[in-house]
Amino acid sequence: MTVPGPLTFEELERFLQELEALAPHAPARSTSVAYRRVADEEIVDDSLSEEPSPPEEGTEEPPVDHQGGEPLPPGAEVAVDLVAGRAGPVAAVDTGIVRLGETENGLVIALRSTLVSDSASGSEMRLVRSGPIYLHNDHKLTVLHQVGRHLGREDLFVELDLTDRGNPRPIRVKAGVADDSHQYGDRFRNWLERLVQQAAVTVVQNGIVLLDGALTLRTRDTPRLFVERLAEAAGRAGNGLIGISKQSRLQIRGRAVRFWLNDVPNHACYRRLTDLMDQGEGAERILGNLYAVRFSPAGPTFRVDVMPPPGQSDQEAIQQLQASALMRGGYPDILVRAHTFSFFTSPDVLNLQAQAGAMYRLVPQPDVDLAAIFGPFGGRFK
Repeated sequence: MTVPGPLTFEELERFLQELEALAPHAPARSTSVAYRRVADEEIVDDSLSEEPSPPEEGTEEPPVDHQGGEPLPPGAEVAVDLVAGRAGPVAAVDTGIVRLGETENGLVIALRSTLVSDSASGSEMRLVRSGPIYLHNDHKLTVLHQVGRHLGREDLFVELDLTDRGNPRPIRVKAGVADDSHQYGDRFRNWLERLVQQAAVTVVQNGIVLLDGALTLRTRDTPRLFVERLAEAAGRAGNGLIGISKQSRLQIRGRAVRFWLNDVPNHACYRRLTDLMDQGEGAERILGNLYAVRFSPAGPTFRVDVMPPPGQSDQEAIQQLQASALMRGGYPDILVRAHTFSFFTSPDVLNLQAQAGAMYRLVPQPDVDLAAIFGPFGGRFK
């Protein structure tokens, strides 16, 4: 199942069906499952990872010593007013995952991805949704190898036997790739989101493509070349690529991005931060330039990565976004819509769990109740 280029929506659906086909639909005996608690709140931090890939041996970055009190480079002390520029079409992508339950030999998940596009002719929405997918541990090596091939690098998640270089064979899953259910499931969420992004960068022309998360190169789950090719495809269509991080952990000179506009409160503005990053803070791993942006006077400050198309400046791309997208509480409404249709409500989860139980003969296993042990002080957090 070699994929020479970007997957179409039909090929995405086919691969999801092949994943389901790998599951034991009619096992000889029932399997115990620990279902996810439906009452638990969904994690909002579902954006693209900023987690770096493990450094190659001998290439570790030197530690950064933040002395504080350093003067800012010329012009960096100025926050630029955010004004609307030329309006154009906008596309946005978001993807969600729900871990329906864990079994003694794998994980059951479901995936949803949404591509929303707004233009002068109206709004269009494309949905990619799976049913319950049983990720059996016996197929982990094969499936992760194929996911890496889709992202353009066969050895992204697995180690290869290169004895026959014309037909490399996966031999084991790399450490840190799928050591627990959260890691394993998130490889598929990222995979689906990245492939839908390939469609998004060409679904509009001369506009803005919004991604939920940072434009980070060399992350644990996406090769650098994939992100660079994504930007090239967007540029050929005249589209700027902008990534907005809801919850960035990045610190610049010891200060989190969300605090870099505190000196200009109640003001829609932005400040370029790329020039302020010290060696070792990851400037070389950012596609384009990094900004702190507040889209509305009363809104929060977000990390925004900007990669404009050829012939357009960062400022023009930011201003085009401001003119083209409605804001909801200081956040682009089109991304909110993409998130909404990728979200799993409690009834969705219950229905999918029931479907998974019937498909795979799963027998619910009682969850561990720690309240009786730790009560009255609770058993989940401390």
